[in-house]
Amino acid sequence: MKAIIKPLLAASVMSLALTQPVKAVDHDDLIAVLQDYMEMAAFGDGVITADQLKAMMNEQEIFIIDARQEQDFNQSHIPGAVNIDWRYVLSDLDQIPDDKMIVLYCDTGILSSKAHMALRLVGYDQARVLFNGYSAWSE
Repeated sequence: MKAIIKPLLAASVMSLALTQPVKAVDHDDLIAVLQDYMEMAAFGDGVITADQLKAMMNEQEIFIIDARQEQDFNQSHIPGAVNIDWRYVLSDLDQIPDDKMIVLYCDTGILSSKAHMALRLVGYDQARVLFNGYSAWSE
């Protein structure tokens, strides 16, 4: 599992570096919330492999979010997935159940990691990111 975490962490950090900064209303409150999240997140928490997802889909109901753009979703997607662009997961919370495992994916896992963190911060403890995204699923 440690081998999975390092590339995912590197991809997440890289994606944050490429993101335009957003000014928070209360900087100290935001830092406190993010610090609480970072302290509670277990090493490797929130990651699922394509093989694990395939096995679990046969055993339990999973809500799968394709966090890519609509045209990519329309070309191909994981069976049963719902398309919610990664930027809109918080504005579309009414579509996302809070009583099921949620798996998010994009092409590589970078953008879906951002959406995953947002969901975890608002209480979706069962949210997971598909390691290496749709490219891992389609191998």
